[in-house]
Amino acid sequence: MKTRRELKRDARGTLRRHYFINVLVVFLVTMLLHGGYSYTSRFQPVSQIGNIITFAKDKDKISNAEILGELFRNIWPVDVHADTTGEKYTRGVLAVFVNEVTGTKSFGFGILNGINKIVFQGKIAASVTIFVMAVLYLLFQIFIGNAMLVGQSRYFLENRRYERTKPNSILSIYRMGMTRHVAWIMLLRYVYQILWDLTIVGGFVKYYEYAMIPYLLAENPSISRKDAFALSKQLMMGQKWNTFKLDCTLIPWYVVGAFTYNLTTVFFLDPYRACIYTELYMNLREEKMAELQRTKWIADRLLDIPEPIDTAYPEEGYVIPFSEKRKWLFMEEYPVDYHKKYSLTTCILLFFTFSFAGWIWEVFLALVSTGEFANRGTMFGPWLPIYGTGGVLVLICLQRLREKPLLLFGGTMILAGFIEYMTAWILETFWHERWWDYSGYFLNIHGRICLEGLLVFGFAGVTATYLFAPLFANICNRISITIRKRICVILLILFAIDFGYSVMHPNIGEGITTVVDMRE
Repeated sequence: MKTRRELKRDARGTLRRHYFINVLVVFLVTMLLHGGYSYTSRFQPVSQIGNIITFAKDKDKISNAEILGELFRNIWPVDVHADTTGEKYTRGVLAVFVNEVTGTKSFGFGILNGINKIVFQGKIAASVTIFVMAVLYLLFQIFIGNAMLVGQSRYFLENRRYERTKPNSILSIYRMGMTRHVAWIMLLRYVYQILWDLTIVGGFVKYYEYAMIPYLLAENPSISRKDAFALSKQLMMGQKWNTFKLDCTLIPWYVVGAFTYNLTTVFFLDPYRACIYTELYMNLREEKMAELQRTKWIADRLLDIPEPIDTAYPEEGYVIPFSEKRKWLFMEEYPVDYHKKYSLTTCILLFFTFSFAGWIWEVFLALVSTGEFANRGTMFGPWLPIYGTGGVLVLICLQRLREKPLLLFGGTMILAGFIEYMTAWILETFWHERWWDYSGYFLNIHGRICLEGLLVFGFAGVTATYLFAPLFANICNRISITIRKRICVILLILFAIDFGYSVMHPNIGEGITTVVDMRE
């Protein structure tokens, strides 16, 4: 068995290989698993409307203990001073969602508080929202978040020895058609962990006992539930305490992250830890192969090569062939070529796709934050052109940086920052309204842009360049050019009409804009 120092040394070697892609993969999966990424600050975000985020001090958060306390107070009433806890839940649906599910880090406590409000407080609307959002959040975690976590494990298993590994490896579970099977096993892992956590010591033991399950699924997604848990237990037998000590060696980096707004966590610690656990799995797998039972599930011998080689993992080596129905995703017939130049029709369709996605995102956040529909943006149609403009300009203006992900990331931040700042300045100058405000954020400039937002834009630009745009182009190529042109013409006409009207009558109002005092 390799020492902790040797495992970390090998992990650093893997991390350096395609460093920025490694960071991007872990960042994307973290976003999916945790519903977003919040940087360490004095205040924590509790709701967001588009680019406008409201903050609450830590004392305003609700804990699991407070949920239980409120439940017991309703069952056995006592004479206490009235508080505003109930009012907090009626002010915004997202606040409810965050407090009940994400903030408590427990789906069970979210449901418990929903029952509390229905049975004892009669807040039907808020309670229904809690249930609906909690269920949607759980389904998202099961079928997307956890599946992508296994996909991340697959990516690092390949990247460990194959220098041309592409980030599309994180979609391997979907490509094999094993989503439901993998999601079921990962859900059971989550449920068992929660139950064992109630015993405290048992939770600690099981956390490390289950640690290898994502890697076993990544190697062979068809592994049975029983065998996945049994093999992970066998691999970690006698290694739980050593793995805990391995994790303890990373504590200084968590401390550094707290003082760097978690930037060191994003750009080093999270991908570094993923590489360490990948090395740990492969090392345990090699050391214990002779004594393991059910080794038929550990069948990917192409992962066993001793040294890195300058090639990609051969697709014929996968234990399960890719589904024919999903060939268009990333098979050779439809290669994801991020070098490609996009046609005019594809650029137009990408513009409207980015714009519509931005509109959906901001409208959804406004809906769950206030419980009311707010048509975000300056226009009245279902699009936010600032998203479309930024996305297309990244693909066109930064084409020469595609071979250098780090420069592409930085270029996207600069380009997106310029577009967002100038757009905000123009809107405030000519219409005296503000559609977003970053005041109070770390390193913000006049509330128009901030470091945190630019980091997210940077990751989004890299993702669009290497993954989404090429995949979208593949989809477009399956549509006849005649139909594509007609769609573009219709969209451009509708957009022109909306733009002309919005110049004279911009979309403003409560939940959309705030008036700018030009005397400031």
